Amino acid sequence: MSSNNNETQAAFREAIAGLKEYAKVNGGFVTKEDVTSYFKGIELDESKFQLVYGYLMANNIKIKGETNVDNTFLAMMEEAVANDAKEEAGALENSEDTESADEQTDVSMYAIDDTIDYEADEKYLSIYMDDLGKMESLSDTTRAYLLMNIVEDNDKESLRLLSESFLEKIVAWIEPFRRRGVLSSDLVQEGNLAMMGYISEKRFLNNYEWKDKIKEGGTEDLIYVLNGIEAEVKTEVEGSIRMLLDEQNASNQTSNKVLNKVNLVNDWAKRLREELERKPTVSEVAERMGVSESNVLEAIKLSAENIEDINMNDD
Repeated sequence: MSSNNNETQAAFREAIAGLKEYAKVNGGFVTKEDVTSYFKGIELDESKFQLVYGYLMANNIKIKGETNVDNTFLAMMEEAVANDAKEEAGALENSEDTESADEQTDVSMYAIDDTIDYEADEKYLSIYMDDLGKMESLSDTTRAYLLMNIVEDNDKESLRLLSESFLEKIVAWIEPFRRRGVLSSDLVQEGNLAMMGYISEKRFLNNYEWKDKIKEGGTEDLIYVLNGIEAEVKTEVEGSIRMLLDEQNASNQTSNKVLNKVNLVNDWAKRLREELERKPTVSEVAERMGVSESNVLEAIKLSAENIEDINMNDD
């Protein structure tokens, strides 16, 4: 029984692959007769044929005499997506207070930085969104079936389309992290790199449950896996952006320490120049500050310009 079932599944996949190849050279069209011919020898009832029609249409292959509206399988998929969206919205509403508090606490770790030209930043983001708007928008149904193409055919075009379908979502995901010391262009780039790393390496296939659902599951299974992948991609993107912000904050703190050291040495040099009525030497500044001469020399070296109120020649 198991052997027969495996043979049937193999024949089914072979017929689907053949139809897709035929459609490519036939202008993206097939007829119902074509479908019947490719599945000759495989027992399919009307509901199974509806599934085949729906799969082909989800892959942008048109079946003459069949429409999206008439296809019960596509209608069922869209209904499943709508129900999932309602359930997800309900779950989000129930946990909104807790999650919002956690998210605010997390993001508030990064101080608002008013030194960045946010007007130019907004223009960049607007232009980027306009560019994304020119790309073809894919429904969740189509995105779910891209997973099947990727797993069964190792289809690179499907992998590219799946990656591109996340670009607009990433813009929404970076929103809480904007104006925190890093330009939106850098946040977008960091988020896109994290996403593309996850998708191009097909890390979702490390989850064997998901892999089995993609290979053998139905519509609800595909949508379930797609939602799981989206959650993991979002986690990857946010984690990568937090690392970027942490690095920027650490860099800012180091810069501030350097600046404070330079300013302190400069202030003492000015005071001593007024007091001595000449430029103080490095050793005199170090003695008055109670630090080593090497600390004073380091501050001079780190300054953008040599501190003019210090005489570098002790003699």
